[in-house]
Amino acid sequence: MQVDYRYVCDADYFAVVIDRQYRQGPLLLRLPVQFGLMGAACALCIVLAVSTSLVEGVAPFFMITCLVMVAGIWATKRGLMKRFRRKAGFGAEVTVSLTDAGLDISTGASNVRADWSAYPNAVRFSDGILLKGHRSIRWLPDAAILVGNPSDSTTLVGLKTALRVIR
Repeated sequence: MQVDYRYVCDADYFAVVIDRQYRQGPLLLRLPVQFGLMGAACALCIVLAVSTSLVEGVAPFFMITCLVMVAGIWATKRGLMKRFRRKAGFGAEVTVSLTDAGLDISTGASNVRADWSAYPNAVRFSDGILLKGHRSIRWLPDAAILVGNPSDSTTLVGLKTALRVIR
């Protein structure tokens, strides 16, 4: 069985990669939760330091919490995107072939063969598969399939990795 994908590693692709990576993790490691808790802690310290009454402190508490949460999420995603933009393959068209033996990954500049052991875990979303390696992740969107279909891809990945399904 073989499933072929072709996609472009551009800003839109990496925005989905970032979203899927955070969405598949534990609740406490998701950006809104992390920065919401951080914002609430900062807001509580500030409100208590100013020593306002409980009624007067509610509005600043929520404003500071929301501000820290929105700014933190924005800064994290922006920083990750800057990091991806600096990679040599940014903007390149990538072809990935999933086979029983592993993955064949090719760009215009290079061809790489990866065994399935490089990606021991995977997560199936409604619109694609996130392959998770020790120090890498690879997003395979269903819309990028050239040969095969999403169910073939899910079956193959499920046989070769520990596959979780998130809908």
